Amino acid sequence: MMIPQLPLARPAGPRLIVLLLGALLPFGALLGAATTLAAETGTVAPAAGTAEPVRVQQAWIRWLPANLPAGGYVTLTNPGDRAVTLVSASSPDYGSVALHRSLTQNGTSRMVPVARIDVAPHATLNFASFGYHFMLMQPRVPVAPGDHVPVTLHFADGRSLTASFEVRKPDAGAPPAKGMAGMPGMPNMPNMPNTAGTSH
Repeated sequence: MMIPQLPLARPAGPRLIVLLLGALLPFGALLGAATTLAAETGTVAPAAGTAEPVRVQQAWIRWLPANLPAGGYVTLTNPGDRAVTLVSASSPDYGSVALHRSLTQNGTSRMVPVARIDVAPHATLNFASFGYHFMLMQPRVPVAPGDHVPVTLHFADGRSLTASFEVRKPDAGAPPAKGMAGMPGMPNMPNMPNTAGTSH
């Protein structure tokens, strides 16, 4: 009994391969163009965990010699419609970063830890104006005036924001604010009432 032989599949010829490649190329070009357009127009989704739209200004550290604890200060602006709550901070350059507030009661100044710092909607909170500061302890690397230290701010909703803090001499004071001086109606400016932030 003879078994009929089935015709073998013929390998795709050069003409067929060219036709297939020609059909696929427009899709690849469209995908590449869409990716490039998204990157150029800023429509790429932000990385998870960012704390936008909180803005950071005047981020600086008052350096002290002999590895003494340093004080960190910042101005936070919340242009959003909801309050944001700062609950902690960390830095790869320091073993410990804590939220503190300096208070004066009955003529006596004292420093107390705080669990949270609230920034109201459409408000600006200047740490120094309210006595707030970061207490940076246990430096892991040599830190000196002129350096810049990364500090990550952690918020109650799980988001975080890393800012570069300028290290300044003990008597240098805060760096000048960029684009904030002389702006009417801004909270926490000199001779203006401060109601932007609270601690608990």
